Amino acid sequence: MSLDQSTKGWSQATPSGSPQQALVELKIALPRKNAAEIRTYRFFIEVVAPSIAGVFDWGFWLSEVPRACFVDLALWHAVVSLGAAYEIYLADKQSPYTSEARKKNDNFILQQSNLAIKALVGKSLEIDKWRTLTASVLFIHICSLQNHHEQAFMHLSAAHRIVQTMLLDGRNTRLTPAFPHSLEPIIGEGPGLLGPSSSIPVSLNTVQEIVSNLESHRQALNSGGLIHETNKNHNFNLWLSYREPLISPGKLNTCYATSELLINANRAAESLFYGLILYSQKHCDKLAAVLGKNDISSLQALISGQEPYRRCYIRLRSFYEACAIEIGRESPGGSSAGPHNTTTKAILSLRLLLTTMRLQFFRNLDTPSEPITESYIRLQFETILSTADQIFQLENVSSTASFIPTPSTTQPLYIVAHSGFPQSLRRRAIYLLRKHPRCDGVWDTSLSAALADLTMRLERASATCREGMQEDVSHSGMGDYDIEVEALDRVYRYRVIFQGDRTAVIVSQTWREFLGGLPERRSLLNW
Repeated sequence: MSLDQSTKGWSQATPSGSPQQALVELKIALPRKNAAEIRTYRFFIEVVAPSIAGVFDWGFWLSEVPRACFVDLALWHAVVSLGAAYEIYLADKQSPYTSEARKKNDNFILQQSNLAIKALVGKSLEIDKWRTLTASVLFIHICSLQNHHEQAFMHLSAAHRIVQTMLLDGRNTRLTPAFPHSLEPIIGEGPGLLGPSSSIPVSLNTVQEIVSNLESHRQALNSGGLIHETNKNHNFNLWLSYREPLISPGKLNTCYATSELLINANRAAESLFYGLILYSQKHCDKLAAVLGKNDISSLQALISGQEPYRRCYIRLRSFYEACAIEIGRESPGGSSAGPHNTTTKAILSLRLLLTTMRLQFFRNLDTPSEPITESYIRLQFETILSTADQIFQLENVSSTASFIPTPSTTQPLYIVAHSGFPQSLRRRAIYLLRKHPRCDGVWDTSLSAALADLTMRLERASATCREGMQEDVSHSGMGDYDIEVEALDRVYRYRVIFQGDRTAVIVSQTWREFLGGLPERRSLLNW
């Protein structure tokens, strides 16, 4: 039923800035005597929340959800269930549980989920909708971690209906703020219906945007990569309001100032990143004309249309360069490793997005008068991989006590795995996706890696069939696994139809098949 129908002891290290402060004034209304629940809750605080949190929703995961746990029994059990599911998810990628231990943990997750649902039943008052909505978001992540995507989508539909109901309520007409949007999170605004308050400890604006973002991911999987409902998620347009901060010499040495500026810049960068993806998808007809007919006028139109995006990119790049110079002057011995590492990671995350976005522009950003060359594109792919490697190294030594939210590395790595060249770089990206597991809503790095693997096989099969080559073809000592495929033999789009646990049918088309009006291919994917 959907909710609207209804390892060792971990040290309590909370991120600086609010989770600990938010909990100080709250009285613990629920006695905590179950050692397993307490341990898993601490695992959620120390590991899960920082892993799931992004630049837009970090306040929800690190502050609001923990606060809500101590005033609502249903959310406590849902969070414990999520913590246990994430622990199994990580173990499966590193050192899988024995069958007996796995069964024990699965039973614990099921028990906690049932307790959460039981606590929600009967709460029909309008003011209680925030509980059901928050629980729906938690259960979406629980089901995704367990590869129960159909159940995750059921909870997402429930959350979507709750949001629509709340928007129809006259008291909640400001649930979605009017554009232009502030880069600052909306906290404590309105009569306890928008930001967190004594009666509603979560920001409904943030929850609505989380639901909208998850809905866009679902529709992208269902319809071949197109992002929908962006008008309901202001994060896609936030880049329009970004202005490069005025930085006086030495100001970035202040940890607080650095954190705030980096959070704002990474928000704008992630927004611009998705804005560029949406731009390409909206103008896929012009892109097809460029690839299929080498249409110069279509290329010029694409370049002209990206001018507002380019200006924002230049502002973000200028800020990144200032940060890189300032941080480079700091002596690592002059500050603790935690703050230094997290600040460096945030700067590297900004560089990762900026580099990835260079691949989405239709002009050479370094020398606009020069064409985009293969060496230029390959350099971006190589930089993405090296930067991601640096980020992963910092994650191994970072401390949550100095947490700064950063964008996920999954999308940049997937772009290399899906669209990169040579093939060795694509395989390197796939390796990193598998080595560093992460679940971003309904997306998972193991699914992304499996999709990229399948994409490479489909492209090789398409090229082999067209050229009449044999499967054991070789070139300069390399098997067909290393032979590059033409742009028209690359996969243009695909749809994912989940069939069960770690199984899906992939419906795909290459550019050549799309332009030639050929039917889509269906392939079985297991991961």
